[in-house]
Amino acid sequence: MPKPRHDPSIENEPHFFAAPLDVDPSEAKAETLIDREQARATEHDKVDHVVWDEPSLHSELAGEPDESQLTYSRWLEKNIAATSWAKSWLTTLAVAAAAGPFAIIGALFTPPEAGIATSGGLIAVCVVAPLTEEIMKIAIALWVVEKRPFWFKSIGQILFCALAGGILFGVIEILVYLNLYLPNAGPSLARWRWTVCVGLHMNCSFIAGVGLARIWYNTIRERHRPLLGLGMPWFFIAIVGHGLYKFAVTMAELSGWLDFEPA
Repeated sequence: MPKPRHDPSIENEPHFFAAPLDVDPSEAKAETLIDREQARATEHDKVDHVVWDEPSLHSELAGEPDESQLTYSRWLEKNIAATSWAKSWLTTLAVAAAAGPFAIIGALFTPPEAGIATSGGLIAVCVVAPLTEEIMKIAIALWVVEKRPFWFKSIGQILFCALAGGILFGVIEILVYLNLYLPNAGPSLARWRWTVCVGLHMNCSFIAGVGLARIWYNTIRERHRPLLGLGMPWFFIAIVGHGLYKFAVTMAELSGWLDFEPA
């Protein structure tokens, strides 16, 4: 059987050959693996690959898909109806409890704050750390909104998860700082961290939660895939607000106005 040649002319396209091509044996193995993955795929997996949201397949152009076809809107409506309030609140409480500790784990991978007086140190403290912390505090809730939006049934649940993530992150961070990094800290630092720092994390997370709520509400109302861009302005405000606080407190500390480190 002929093998493909490297001549770029159209006459050498495989489907123009009189005899079939020699098939690479690895193709059969790949086909087997694909068939196995498709057999194991759940409806939640398959909905990520449906094509009915493509512009060229819009109902005005291609008509409505028949009842046997899986579409995102049908998948969403089916699962909204199947998800009880009890399951929704159990999920909400689990997300709220995990958000803060998960963000702490993410914060461990941020650059160290050593050399804070250098440009690299300022970027680590005022840009990288706020970006990482604010995203990680809402990361689990964001996954739910993007992949399983039917697990939430109200905007209040999303805001509750965001607030809980900020509060728990702030509390855990304070306990780590005051017991490991600064065990001999005075009462003024403790008061500052338990009030200002916890308030900062709580409010920034709430702002990011508003962005999450906008994404979720639009998805539930319009029955289409989540549009993450709807939340980006709110995520940006939360990150910038946190970064500005860090910059202000860092400058105050370097100038001798404050005698402790920022959150």
